[in-house]
Amino acid sequence: MDFFRAQDDARRRTQWLAILFNLSLITLLVMSNGLLYLLLRYGAETSAPGAAVYSPDDPTAYVLISFLIVLVVVLSSLFKSLSLRKGGRAVAEMLSAKLLVEASTPGEQRLLNVVEEMAIASGMPVPPVYIMEEPAINAFAAGHSTANAAIGVTRGAIEKLTRDELQGVIAHEFSHILHGDMRLNLRLIGWLYGIMVLGLVGQYLVRAASVSRRNNNNTALVFMGLGLVVLGASGSFFGSLIKAAISRQREFLADASAVQYTRNPDGIASALKRIAADTAAPYLVNPAAAQISHALFSEGLQTNINNLFTTHPAIEKRIKALDPHWQPGQVEQKTEPSPTHSVKHGEVPPAAKLSAAAAVSMAFARVGNPDAADIKRAKLLRDALPQNILQAARDSQGAVALISALMCRANSCNASLISLPALRSEILRLLPTVSELTEEQCLLLVNFCLSSLRQLSAQQYQTVRKNWEQITVTAMSFDGWLLYELVNSHLDRYFGFKDEPHNRREIFELQPQLSVFFSMLADCGHDNHQQAQQAFEVVKSLKGFEKLQQHNAGDLTLQSFQDACTALRSLKPSAQQELMSAITACVYYDKMVSVDEHKIMRTVCEILGCPLPAAIDRS
Repeated sequence: MDFFRAQDDARRRTQWLAILFNLSLITLLVMSNGLLYLLLRYGAETSAPGAAVYSPDDPTAYVLISFLIVLVVVLSSLFKSLSLRKGGRAVAEMLSAKLLVEASTPGEQRLLNVVEEMAIASGMPVPPVYIMEEPAINAFAAGHSTANAAIGVTRGAIEKLTRDELQGVIAHEFSHILHGDMRLNLRLIGWLYGIMVLGLVGQYLVRAASVSRRNNNNTALVFMGLGLVVLGASGSFFGSLIKAAISRQREFLADASAVQYTRNPDGIASALKRIAADTAAPYLVNPAAAQISHALFSEGLQTNINNLFTTHPAIEKRIKALDPHWQPGQVEQKTEPSPTHSVKHGEVPPAAKLSAAAAVSMAFARVGNPDAADIKRAKLLRDALPQNILQAARDSQGAVALISALMCRANSCNASLISLPALRSEILRLLPTVSELTEEQCLLLVNFCLSSLRQLSAQQYQTVRKNWEQITVTAMSFDGWLLYELVNSHLDRYFGFKDEPHNRREIFELQPQLSVFFSMLADCGHDNHQQAQQAFEVVKSLKGFEKLQQHNAGDLTLQSFQDACTALRSLKPSAQQELMSAITACVYYDKMVSVDEHKIMRTVCEILGCPLPAAIDRS
């Protein structure tokens, strides 16, 4: 699936969601005004207290009730949406899931390994993993973007699934992350919460009427309460229909993507078969599961009315789509695959050589779209990392020290620039090992650290960021700035320190900045001026880039390159796609990728918010 097209499709589905939400709200307003008319008519006929305030024919009452309902719905939706601003972490906490930092069982370690492999293959930061203490087999991915995504897995999935089955489930969830589904899922939670709050208000009024001693007011309260309960139930009805309409088809696509990623249809198909046969604990018991039901791997709640409200296709249909020969009742025996060969520290297999055209096409197609080769290589890359470094990267404070050590390495400076004594001591301990890592391993290590750094508080991050600024300002280098920008682009977005640009721009509007950017990219990736000029001409041959002007290497500065990269944030999604195409054409002009080109591509992808597989052909 095309990553950029998938993002556009997700935005269109958000607009469709807004239309459905507004239609539901209008329907509720019509119903509420109808109920109010009946209440006022009853009051006028019985001369109940309050009947003289408004008559059934007075429009003021209907305007007032409509305003109040819209106010309750909007404020409730806004409150819920704000409570989910931390993305996947907020959803996990809502479900009382616990963060998995250090595995205590083989199953937990297997889960961490699978998630890490998928993240490395996708080129995105390793999302934090949460465990729900539920016997059912299920999982979810939640977040607004790759910057705050999280993976949640039930205890039942950890204990009942094989590695291949678990990999199929995790690949399915990564599809939702990479293709924008989880952003829509979070908006569904926030928006629909406002509609369902009406029912909670109605229940409160009914209870208030039952304990009120002023009998004259009881009837009005009961009527109002029951009316709101009906509206709340109607809101839940519409909300469930919207969730079902939005979610069902995406599950088939995520299943297909999981097969595409892993090249193993048996993995996810077998996981679904195991769920179909698991009659002892098929559903989640957490009361908050209803809010996130549409984001689960499989149906998490029992539904009725001929499956009208099911957020997932029938599991039998999903299995049949993957395994047409399957018959209900068939379940494979739980067997683990034979262990793969071990990898020595530093041993990473070379990537296959490709023609320039094939390399550009493949690299571009793999943005947000990893394949089985990426996953296999990701496992080997992770296993080649020193265990003490990998363990430190999984802890927030260890990740701070590792990123600091990487910045010291990139800027060729020592830890004396760090003002925090405890951090300086940890950096000195890690620096000898970090210094021996390859450039590819350093980039890979950043993926692990970003996930752990998201566990910091906003205040802790600000303190750490000041230390990183001190390193880069005091001993600035091109490599050091790329690392600094890569890390802080991600974390600033996560902690809300960097707003998304409001005015999106086209390629033709950034010609001066793009001229600087591609001049630097061409110069970094080629041995002489002639090759750099030829690579730049390849970019100019692309539509929209014809007016670029190449700068001499001596005229380029780090500051001008920084300014150019900052301007790239404002590009429209369609323009981002054009930019990535031009970058890959420039980089693969000479049929190879240099270390500096790799770093620039990774940094730009983080600036744009699009993941890039960690392993790129550099042969």
